[in-house]
Parts: sequence; C-alpha cells; structure tokens
Amino acid sequence: MKQSVRWLMMGVVLAALAWYVWYARKELSIITRFDTRYLAAMLLVPLLSLWVNGWIGKELAGEVGVRLGGFEAYALSAVNALGNYLPIPQAGALARGMYLKRVHNLAYATYAASVVVTYVTSLALCGLVGLVGLGVLAFNGHRAPPVLWLIFGALSSSLVLFTPVSARVPLPRRLAGFRDGLKLLGHHHVLAKIILLQLVLIALTATGIWLACLALPGGEHVNWFIALMIGLLVTMSGIANVTPGNLGVEQAAAAFTAVLLSVPAEVGFLASSLFRVMAVLVVFVIGPVLAHWLSRRKPHEAVRAAAGEGVAVGGAPAAAAGDAKGGGLEMARPGGVG
Repeated sequence: MKQSVRWLMMGVVLAALAWYVWYARKELSIITRFDTRYLAAMLLVPLLSLWVNGWIGKELAGEVGVRLGGFEAYALSAVNALGNYLPIPQAGALARGMYLKRVHNLAYATYAASVVVTYVTSLALCGLVGLVGLGVLAFNGHRAPPVLWLIFGALSSSLVLFTPVSARVPLPRRLAGFRDGLKLLGHHHVLAKIILLQLVLIALTATGIWLACLALPGGEHVNWFIALMIGLLVTMSGIANVTPGNLGVEQAAAAFTAVLLSVPAEVGFLASSLFRVMAVLVVFVIGPVLAHWLSRRKPHEAVRAAAGEGVAVGGAPAAAAGDAKGGGLEMARPGGVG
C-alpha cells in the first residue's frame, strides 16, 4: 500500500472515530460509571498477553537456533507491542527482527518467514474458534448471526495452506514467505506448541473484553462467549493495519459485532477501548525501560569471544558470560492487542 494512500485512510478512520464519539457522546457517557473493581484484573490481561507472545517468539527463535532468555523474550514482546503504536507499518516486528539480527545474527529472511507462519496460523485459529464459539452460543439459545458464520468460515479456509494443496495456491505478496516458514517450522511439536499458545492469547483477549463489558453499565449480562466473538473480530481487524494501535478500526469492529449479538453498540465500543487503554498503559510504562535494556545487549559473538579469553563483557568473570547470553534468565525460547 502506498504511503499516501495509507495516510489518507488513517485520516478517514480517525475522522470517523472523532465523529462517532461526538455523535454518540450521550450513550458513551456510561464510561463515567466504570466499575473500578475490575481494573486490576484488566491490567493483568495485557501483562499475561505479553508473556505468552514472548513465549511464542522464544519457541520460534529456538527452532532456528537462537536461544533467548526468558526475560529477553518478554522484553522483545513488549518492544514489539510498543512499536505497533507507531505510525509505521509493522514497526514492532521490524524492531524485533533488527534486534535478533544485531544480537543473535538471525537472518531477516528466516525471521520474516517464521512470522508469516504465525500470522497464518492465527487467522485459521480465529476462524475455527469463532465457529466453535458460535455453535456454543446457538446451542444455548443466543443469536448466532449468519454474517459471523460467513466471516469465521472464510478465515477457517486458510487451513488449506497447511495441506499439500497449498503448493498450487497463489499467495499474496504479504504471505510470500509462508512456504519457506512452514518448512523451517515443519516439526509438528513446534507448530502444536505455537497453536496452543495462540489459543491462550485468544482466550486472554476474550477475557479482557469480557471484564471490560462487566465493568460497564449495560454490559453486566455479556457472557464470555459473546466477548470471545467481539475479541476475535477485534483481533482480525488488525489485518487493516491503517492506524497506530489499530485505533478506530477495532472499536468499529467491536461495536459491529456487539450489535449483531444484541449487545448495545456503545458497550462493544467502550469495552474494546478500555481493553486497548489497559494495553497502552502497560506497554508504555514497561516498554521504554525494556527497550533500553535490550539496546545495551551485546552481540553474542562478542560475549563468546570475551568468555573464551576468561573475561566476560564488561570485565566480569567468565562464569557470568553464560548469564549474559540468556539475559540473566536461562529459559527456553518462544515460537500481536499490543
């Protein structure tokens, strides 16, 4: 997408967001009666999401020979999320890739291929989980709108990319590295672990939206599966990627889904907004600190060379060099509502 077109779309989305906030200011005033008893739990959700995202990145890096420490993986996850709030497409992923290249000498192409695989698995999972969630709602007598069946069915169709048929399917430029990434991460236990962690992320997003609904007047009767539907559409709205932090787009997706499921539009809109505010608070408080820590990390070749001479980087004893490799926390390495 050309930069001029992206800026134009961003302006349109933000203008539409401002118009809606003004137009629905009376309905949106329920935010003044937000139940603060849910605040601590709502802040815990993005903290846990960063940890799961870090674990995913740890598994991916480990599969291509990069061993990350647990704290290092968490820091990378936070910086990735922080970068996503910049008006630069994929700034977070770029920052993570540059760090892995500088410190661990991981090739950009290898990193990009692994990212594309997780992107496609996320699409497919959101579709499948959405279909299951709609089935649960229908079974319990709730509305299960045809348009949501259609959306989740379309997302689920991306599963075809994991079959031999994918060799004959032309891929868009955005997914150009998918086949290479799949070969790279072709071990079933690796993909299975990534899928499990992505399911945890989906559940955390749904829980965050659910808690936000419960904290709002009019949202007390929203159940977890309705929040799951809203959370899935919020997650998938990130495909648009036209505004920093997906501002405006995800609120529209949440309000749209809420109305389909007989939840007031303002509850869906405000729930997604509160969910995003909690994420922003967490990311902007810890992100800069962790980014500074990462920026001071030495390339591993230098650490190994210093260790071979009996002195670690910075003049510490060689025994400490092992800790420097893992960021002080030697744990295995992992394989986005920043």
